[in-house]
Amino acid sequence: MSKITGLAAILFVLSAASCCHQKTVAPVGTTLKVEIEVIAKDPVKFSDRLLETEGVLKNAGGNYFTDLRLILTGNKGGEIEVTAWAPLEVPPPRPGPNRPRRPKVMSDFLGKKMNLTGRLEVQSEKVILRVDKAEEIVTQEQKDEN
Repeated sequence: MSKITGLAAILFVLSAASCCHQKTVAPVGTTLKVEIEVIAKDPVKFSDRLLETEGVLKNAGGNYFTDLRLILTGNKGGEIEVTAWAPLEVPPPRPGPNRPRRPKVMSDFLGKKMNLTGRLEVQSEKVILRVDKAEEIVTQEQKDEN
């Protein structure tokens, strides 16, 4: 009887010790909120995951029209390349009294703090965040100005 009790105690200790070291995987379809610096360090770790991150949108290229390279920069200096989620340009509205509002284009978001949701992809041997959803983060000061 003592051998069975001892074996049961050993199995209990082993199962209790292993439960804390299991890799936790979020359910499919859930969004994982991650800082840009963490993504930039090990992008492979986050492949095939729906990610949410925030930072300032910038053009790392030399010119908006001829050398556009959109990046999202974090608070601690990290950056990741992102895809455009809005048109780069639109034709001017028709003249007249009922002129429709121009839709937002990517240049409207440059220099703004953004909250982006998307998946990492490998394109031309580099990792890029394919943006599914983008929201501008508006501070209280910006709200007060309007």
